[in-house]
Parts: sequence; C-alpha cells; structure tokens
Amino acid sequence: MKRTKRWLLAALIVGAGVGGFNLTQGAGHAATSTPDAFISSLKSPVKSVANQYKLYPSVMMAQAALESGWGTSTLTTTANNYFGIKGSYNGASVTMQTSEYDSNGQLYYTNAAFKKYPNAKASMTDNATLLRNGTSYNPKIYSGTWRENASSYTSAANALTGTYATAPTYGASLIKLIKQYSLNTLLDGSTTSSSNSNSGASEADKVQYATATYNGASGTQTARLSGKYSSYRMYNHVKNTRAGVTKTAWSKVGAYKGQLVYLDMRAVKKDPTTKKKTTWYRIRYNKSTSAKKYWVYTSALTLPTIKYTGGSATVKINNGVSGSYYDHVFNSPYLAKSKGSLSKLKGKSYKADSQAVKTQDGVKTTWYRIKVDGKKYWIASTETAASAQYDYVVYSSASGTKKLSAKYSKYHLYNHVKKTHFNQKEFDWPKGVKKGTKVTVNYKGVKTAYKTTWYRIRFNGNKTNYWVDSRALA
Repeated sequence: MKRTKRWLLAALIVGAGVGGFNLTQGAGHAATSTPDAFISSLKSPVKSVANQYKLYPSVMMAQAALESGWGTSTLTTTANNYFGIKGSYNGASVTMQTSEYDSNGQLYYTNAAFKKYPNAKASMTDNATLLRNGTSYNPKIYSGTWRENASSYTSAANALTGTYATAPTYGASLIKLIKQYSLNTLLDGSTTSSSNSNSGASEADKVQYATATYNGASGTQTARLSGKYSSYRMYNHVKNTRAGVTKTAWSKVGAYKGQLVYLDMRAVKKDPTTKKKTTWYRIRYNKSTSAKKYWVYTSALTLPTIKYTGGSATVKINNGVSGSYYDHVFNSPYLAKSKGSLSKLKGKSYKADSQAVKTQDGVKTTWYRIKVDGKKYWIASTETAASAQYDYVVYSSASGTKKLSAKYSKYHLYNHVKKTHFNQKEFDWPKGVKKGTKVTVNYKGVKTAYKTTWYRIRFNGNKTNYWVDSRALA
C-alpha cells in the first residue's frame, strides 16, 4: 500500500464549493462549505472506525482534514480518498498528476493511480488498516499511534511525524487542528475499551517524552558506520520520543565498521528535563527507498566533513547542466533537500557568499552558496555544471626591492591577487608607511586579460606577505 506525502496533495486541492456532503455516494461528493460541516459529516464514520482499530478519533479526523483540505481536494471530491492513498480499491482508481523526487533529488511530474472509495468510511477503514498493519518492511512503523502505546492524542499525532509524513511540523499541525476545533473532547470521550478511558489517558499524559524536529533529505545521501557504532543501538523511532519504541541488534543486519548506509532523514532531539539536544539519523542498508529503516545516534556514523569559508565570488551556471541546487551541501551532516533543477538557472551568473569544501571517503568537492530570487542555496562547483569566475593570472618568481609610489594610498593590500580567490581579504596599509617606503618583492603576477601587473611584497620587520597592484609601487 502506498500513499502520497502531504505536500503532494496541495497540488490536488481546489477551492471549496457549497452544497451537501454524501457519505455513501460512489462517484465522490460535493466539497464541504465549512470545517464544522466537514466534522459533522465525518463524525460517525471516524469514531466508528478509529474505535474499532483502537486509534484516536481526533487524530483521524485531523488527518482527514489536513490531507484533504477539509474535503475540498479533487482527490477527495472525485474518489472519497481522504488520505492520498495510491493504488486501487476493489479494482477502482482515479489517475492524477503528482510530483515526485527521483533518486538524485530531481523533481518531476508523473501520473499516478489513487484509490477510489465507495464512501468516506471505506477511506477511513483503509487508512486505519495501514496504521495498524504498517508496511511490508516494518509492520510496526505506525505503532506509536495505537492507543495502547500512545498515552494521549498528542503522542499519537507526533508519532506520525517522520513516519506517515516527512514534514517536520506534521504532528504539530494535527495537534493544532485538534485543539482549535476541540476534536479530542468531541470524539475521544467514547471508546470501546475502559483501559483507554479519559482518566487513563490523563494519567499517562504525565509521561514526558523528548521532542524532535525532523528534516527530510533528497536523493541518495550516505555515511558509514563508525568505529564505535556497536556502543549504540538501532531504533524504530528516535529513542525516548514516544511510547512503543523498540530497538534492533546490529547482528540482525550483519553490520560492520565502515559499512555504507543510506540516509533519508535527520532529527534533532531535545530532552524534556535537561533541554540537551542530540542529533539522530534514519538509515537503511539498501539504496532502495523501500528498504527497512532504522534510527541511530549520530556517533554511530562517520559522516562527511565540511569546511566553510566566507568570501565572495561570481558563479556561472553553464548551459546544458544537470543536477539540483539544495538547501544544504548535498550529503553534508545537515542532509540536503533539492530546491530545484540547475537547468532553470543555466547561462546565468550568481553571487556567492560562502564556500564549502566537503571531504567524503577521501574525495574533496567544492560547493558555493548562491542567492536566487532572494533565497540562498548550495550548488556544486564542477567544470561541467557551475564554476566560480576568477581572473586568470600568470605567476612568476621575483626579487629585489621597490618603493611606494606617490599614488600608493589609492590602492589596497590583499592576501591574493584581487578577484582570483574566494577568501579574498583586503588590508589597510601598515601604520608609518609613506611615499618612498621600501618593500621587498618576492613574487609577480600578470592578469593577461587586463594587462595589469601585481607584486607580492613584504614590509621591513613584518613577515606577512601582501599582494598589491604594481601602480602602488615606484
């Protein structure tokens, strides 16, 4: 069973219409006019199904509202599909365009079949079955939503973050809807089990779990198991963030030091008592995105290293380029998400304000942070894709002494020949220098395109080398 991500459904949402709401109509239904009408219409099937599967009705209602745009999405009005679940239901489906990311993080559009249900209750039941049975690679992936594991609706809602949807605010969005429309009071009060009564949940609410913020990743990003990986454990969720978290021994997957693993999500956990923050990664041992996933503490991994440098450069995106630009350096410890295709930027130049040199498995690559439409993104610097534009210089040895000219103060001192390096720095003239001050020359550079000459100089008693335009010298 497959489902869409929540953000994919945004493309399917249409403006809300007016009219009735038919729970049994097989060909879809008219869009509801208000959230209250939506809640009223779905109250019966939501409570019936959620209680049957021992889930929180308030969470199911909030999910249905969020995923379907309060019943206004095209998928919901034409197919009674409230959760964006792909496939066919008893042979019935509708085909719609949806956006996806490929293994390289490239956004593309494709037609996909979505289940068409005879009524709303069938959609609720199908989603409840998914939450109870999980996936083929992890039957307990949604166990944090089960009432026997979730101490409250808030715990159940948060358990959907990073599992049901990659959006880091998914659980918080559900909780906001539940509180705004008092769904817990309206729906959760009546259950089929006394062990799940309000008083029991209220007592369990006293359990404090750590909170976590999640960041998804695009494409195939990797790391290796570190030398001390065996000191830690693998979990089905970030440890101590919810009830029902289970651990798996490394021997179960045949792990070993240096083993390549694939990363698709990063989480920053905050302890409720100490407020200490720790970083976790969701890994898998196969490139396939359907492979079983585990959460591990960051120290169990050897991640690529990044050295950042501030500076300035003009970066040109070449024609015929392929690849993406990202919110972080691709495969950095932050993990990166594709923000668009470089082909959209081809043939243009952009200002870069930060340079990153990434070292992974002994291989170094350079990245630049550029500004596009007021927002900053990272791109890889390669000869075929994008390259920093620097002035070409022919260097040669030089020696002897020269004197500062009468015009020396019109020029500046630099750590490199101007416009030839990213970390270009400009310096003031040392105190006490004046026209006629002697300097030692130890290197020469000629910008052939501009026919200008530069010298690397040193002042008496100062070991620092500076580059200066030859016109500053007599």
